[in-house]
Amino acid sequence: MTRSVAIALALVLGLALSFASPGAAEQQKERAKSKSTGISKAVAEKLLTAYELMNEDKFDESLAIVDALADRRRLKPPEVAQLHRFRGYIFVNKGMSESAAAEFEQALAQKALDPDAEQVMIYSLAQIHTQLGKYDRALELIDGWFRAAENPKPDAYYLKAMILVQQERFADAVEPARRAVELSPEPRESWVALTVVIYSQLKDYPNVASALERLIAISPGKQQYWVQLAAVQKHLEREARALATMQLAYEADLLKQDKEVRQLARLLFLRQQPYECAQVIEMGIESGAVKADAEAYRLMSNCYIASRDNERALEPLAKAGELAPDGDMYMLLGQMYLQRERFAPAIAALEKALAKSKPDQRGSVQLLIGVAQLGSDRFDDAERSFRVASGDEKVRRAAESYLSFLKAQRLRHEQQQQAQQTPASRG
Repeated sequence: MTRSVAIALALVLGLALSFASPGAAEQQKERAKSKSTGISKAVAEKLLTAYELMNEDKFDESLAIVDALADRRRLKPPEVAQLHRFRGYIFVNKGMSESAAAEFEQALAQKALDPDAEQVMIYSLAQIHTQLGKYDRALELIDGWFRAAENPKPDAYYLKAMILVQQERFADAVEPARRAVELSPEPRESWVALTVVIYSQLKDYPNVASALERLIAISPGKQQYWVQLAAVQKHLEREARALATMQLAYEADLLKQDKEVRQLARLLFLRQQPYECAQVIEMGIESGAVKADAEAYRLMSNCYIASRDNERALEPLAKAGELAPDGDMYMLLGQMYLQRERFAPAIAALEKALAKSKPDQRGSVQLLIGVAQLGSDRFDDAERSFRVASGDEKVRRAAESYLSFLKAQRLRHEQQQQAQQTPASRG
């Protein structure tokens, strides 16, 4: 190969750099057949030197040569186009995207590039305008590129989909995004992730789930895909699948955040696995993955209650009561102690509930305190509690019934005491 031919090929083939068009290898083979570039030997010699400097990252020296050539008179349109094109790639390498775009636009305006080189230029310019946020021009360019492309590669479909997403034209973005993935034996993670964005915006949740499953296959170690998939499956009322997804992630030690562990626990509860729910929350609190707040302890307690392990529910219920802003958990704790006829701890819990309760709850709490006091044979205290409770319309009838019952219990208690004292007095 002669030096002049090498120069021509370098100019036509070698300038795509990081903005090479899809199918560049095939296009390069076609361009290699070209016998003429329309560039004089003198200009080509200078451009080859500039090209070599650019490859050595000597961008300013390379640009100086191009600028000097541009000052020449009687340059032919192909030479002007190549100078703008070359200068554009220098600016690309220097991170000067605005300047690069302007040069590429001028190169195209000459209408003097060979068709293959023009395709590469159009694709590169579409990429740059996308980066610059000039989506209308980027779409115009990529649509033109597709009209001339014989065998578009997946990258081009992805670029078009990206542009349409940025324009919030999600319905139009479906097809190019889908084609990008389908045409790739091993699609890139970012391409599949883009389909998740598109389908999510369109509320096409079955396809969101399918895309997330594909993302998990590509990157099984990324917990956000598992969590998102479980959320979508739950939205689709596929609770069993959602739970299986979260359990797999949990077993793989991917669920590290508070929200994720609670999500798994709630799914276990919904799927009637309350004991496993309680265990997940308990271990999460112990490991620090779950914040030890009222809601966590409330959930743990509810799970133990649902699994009929009421004794183990008491401690988290007490902690929930301590941390909660209201008295609901203490009230429930008091009721559980009452059911076991453990009156002293019931009174303690209910008094704490009373201190945190809302005005419309106080009558109910006073009634329960009275019941616990009655069970402890604290008749005077119970009477005071029932009389206070009777002032609440919601529990008045119950309080009055307990007052009548208390009267009978007190009388019976006094009779029993007298019966116990009579033999002693006779003796």
